[in-house]
Amino acid sequence: MAGDDITDTSHINSGDTAWILVSAALVFIMSPGVGYFYSGMARSKNAVSMVFLCMIAMSVVSVQWMIWGYSLALSDTATNPFIGNLKYGLLLNVGNTAHVNAPSIPGSVYAIFQCMFAALTPALALGGAAERVRVFPVILFCFIWSTLVYDPIAYWSWAPSGWMAKMGELDYAGGTPVHIASGFAALAFSIVLGKRKGYGQEKFEPHNYLNIILGTSLLWFGWLGFNGGSAVASNGRAGMAAAVTHIAACMGGLSWSVVAYFRNGYKFSSFHFCSGAVAGLVAITPGSGYVSPWAALIFGAVGGVACHFAVDLKEKLRFDDALDVFAVHGVGGIVGNLLTGIFASKSVAALNGADIA
Repeated sequence: MAGDDITDTSHINSGDTAWILVSAALVFIMSPGVGYFYSGMARSKNAVSMVFLCMIAMSVVSVQWMIWGYSLALSDTATNPFIGNLKYGLLLNVGNTAHVNAPSIPGSVYAIFQCMFAALTPALALGGAAERVRVFPVILFCFIWSTLVYDPIAYWSWAPSGWMAKMGELDYAGGTPVHIASGFAALAFSIVLGKRKGYGQEKFEPHNYLNIILGTSLLWFGWLGFNGGSAVASNGRAGMAAAVTHIAACMGGLSWSVVAYFRNGYKFSSFHFCSGAVAGLVAITPGSGYVSPWAALIFGAVGGVACHFAVDLKEKLRFDDALDVFAVHGVGGIVGNLLTGIFASKSVAALNGADIA
């Protein structure tokens, strides 16, 4: 890593920089993708609001990230094991200076790439509050939750001094900060806000399957940059992460569909396939830079089946997680983290020179 001269370009690799800029754009697409996915699952009267709220979340968190989120979440000079310092507040001291986690790209590129992760996470959580939340409370929630929840957890996992990072946690692309955090936030939303009007009396069915398919397609497309870009370089590990991401999504969609086929009157549904594909994507996220393609089949299959059955929890425990965020992201993230510990491979990590215990 170069020194503290923010104009120094001696360390920059143009290929790595280009790939991470493309990956940031891919991850950006996931925010409207979540909106379309949620809009298809919601009732028609709330469809537009779901897309709008996801874009609001993206905008609010991006501003928060510039003010202090990036610095709190990813300070590479902080020694506190729980939260970062304000060295990068207002994105000062960034420029071309490389972050320890991304030594071959400008710090500004790493900051915008990670901004897209932060912006996506509360948008995921909003599915737990579908049809029960207004715009101004969403603005407050996104700013405060990102500061008090996402930033500290991201710091624990990815900052050099984070306590989980120091313990050797393997979380390549956000199983804990993104998916487990958003899943449990959605669970809290659904419990605190209570049930939707008509819950238990009306049948809440997805209103637009085309929106669900469109949202899934955008998410799937963006996830290749979400996981592939987490190599923060253009190399073999980035390619492997993208490959296992696609494989897990395919297997997740198929496994959920097959289980649902036998449980729901021997009928296939595009909604079930799309839900399973997203579950597979969630499950592979923490392990995408650590596992081989054959293991991705297991991540997708176990993630799809586990998340399918986790959907039943809201009926048994009587909470109204309207869009199954806890089942898919909370449970899927936990499954992915556990499987990463079992199937992580030193040879895959070594594709960009990394070593794991």
